[in-house]
Amino acid sequence: MTLKEIVELQSIIDKRKIAKDTLNTLENNYYFSKSKNQNIKFADMHIDHFLRALKLDKQNKSQVDIQTAEVIDQLKKTLTKIKRLAGDNELEG
Repeated sequence: MTLKEIVELQSIIDKRKIAKDTLNTLENNYYFSKSKNQNIKFADMHIDHFLRALKLDKQNKSQVDIQTAEVIDQLKKTLTKIKRLAGDNELEG
């Protein structure tokens, strides 16, 4: 069952129209499928695939966050060394 079908069922059960922002999200957002080598609309994704994609995206973001923190830490160390060297040069001059 796709996300679009689930939202349509919810609309029937709740006896309410589907919110426009929900429809926009489903129709205008995509997930790149590595196995199919193409973008897939959220609306066309099956719920289990969508949930896996969210998990993968979160893991990828976590890895990027870790790498970013490592780069920032290295830059802070470099900046400390530069400040120390600049301070040492000022004392010599």
